[in-house]
Amino acid sequence: MINRLPQSQTLIGWVSVSGLDAIGRIVLQVIATVMLARWLSPEIFGEASLTVVVVGVLTIFATAPFEEALTQRKVVRRQHFSSSLAVVLGISSCAWLLAGLAWCVIDFSGEAAIVAPLVALFSVVVFAEAIISIYTAIARRHKAFNRIAWSNLVGHLAGTVVGLALALAGVGVWSLLAIRLVGRFSTMLLLVSASPVRIFPRFSLPHLRELSGFAGWSFGSRVVDTITDAVLQALVTRFFGLVGVGYLNMALRIIEPVRGATGSIGHNIAMSFFVRAQDAPKKLRNLVSQTITGTAIVMLPIFIGLAAAGPSIIEVIAGPDWQPSAVLVVLLALGAAITCSTNFHHTGLVAKGRAELAFISSVLEFSVMVCALWLLSGWGLVAAGVARFVAFAVDANYAVLVARKVLNIRARTTVRLILPLFVTTSVMGGLVYSLDYFAVLAAWPLPQLLLQIAVGVAFYGILLGVFHRRQLATMISQLRPAEAEIAVLD
Repeated sequence: MINRLPQSQTLIGWVSVSGLDAIGRIVLQVIATVMLARWLSPEIFGEASLTVVVVGVLTIFATAPFEEALTQRKVVRRQHFSSSLAVVLGISSCAWLLAGLAWCVIDFSGEAAIVAPLVALFSVVVFAEAIISIYTAIARRHKAFNRIAWSNLVGHLAGTVVGLALALAGVGVWSLLAIRLVGRFSTMLLLVSASPVRIFPRFSLPHLRELSGFAGWSFGSRVVDTITDAVLQALVTRFFGLVGVGYLNMALRIIEPVRGATGSIGHNIAMSFFVRAQDAPKKLRNLVSQTITGTAIVMLPIFIGLAAAGPSIIEVIAGPDWQPSAVLVVLLALGAAITCSTNFHHTGLVAKGRAELAFISSVLEFSVMVCALWLLSGWGLVAAGVARFVAFAVDANYAVLVARKVLNIRARTTVRLILPLFVTTSVMGGLVYSLDYFAVLAAWPLPQLLLQIAVGVAFYGILLGVFHRRQLATMISQLRPAEAEIAVLD
């Protein structure tokens, strides 16, 4: 059973540590990318990217079923966790054996022949991911976001160090794969060792049945999301080869650490508050609206800034040989800007137990992305970025429309919250882009990028203080110290 105990921990503390985790992982990713892009070819990046995305499909079957269900459920017992752990470890064993069997039995050709042995060996990471999903759910119920943040950050640091050492030794594609492999096992060990609760696998069908309704839809949604990334890279491989996937991977390495880290951190923290208001419609509606505004203030300028400075970022991080990635960075960043706030509509829907709506959203996004990429493939590699952007835009509109019916948040309310900030950040982005367009300091890529960042931050600060002072004050007031609750397993 879950007991509720007072905990003198503040939202600002959770946000600060989680922000440090996000910034730290982004910095590590940038350092690794700067060095690896000069040591490894786009083809090697493509091989690693395909390997990770294929194993990601296997991983999702072990990680998706229970984390959200264990977090969302009001009352949870130790046996719920033990049963979930038993199932995900069983799935992990099957996934690892399946990958090895496929390598041994199937006669692959072309790019598949290169990737198959990598997948068979790299899929051992599924075990780490499965255990992480269960212990992350425990930490989320404890509201131990600090534990999650430090485990992820230290794990990523360990993986980066090992990966760079292997690259320096000339190991090649395994230097890229080792970053994730070492990182995830390190994170797993840290999460388990820091947890005050020890969970051992013990199968219980009645307890699994109690989780199955919500878990089934949540699992389906996560599967489709993962398949979307896999199909994107598979189609890019088909149309543009491993080199095209390499360029796409470079763009993803710049955008996804920001989008992924901030998205997961924001979802985890927001979910803990939304769940407590799931039976109070007005309170939940207000929480979602407040979160959307706060997120837009912080995240919109980041993604618009990434889009505006995309060419400079590629020049500095990867060098001139990687310029085909620049347009992908711009499109992916703009897509992330559109969804960074509306994603909290999905969090609110999940908190209400409406996981089936998130599943429909994932299917819709997947369908739009595949159709757009297939139809626009004649445009060249830019089609991958356009397809992703269109899919993000469709998902954002879906989230707003569904929230109107379930959360009673009107579409015009969401527009009123986001549009003024989007206009402000777009003005800032236009100024940042103009510095690159008019070739200010073009002969010195790093000073050029630093100038763009400094001008963007200063100008946005001025615009925020002039036009959005009230929203900023509201966001700051929400970060005040407050009593929280901690969920403890019996």
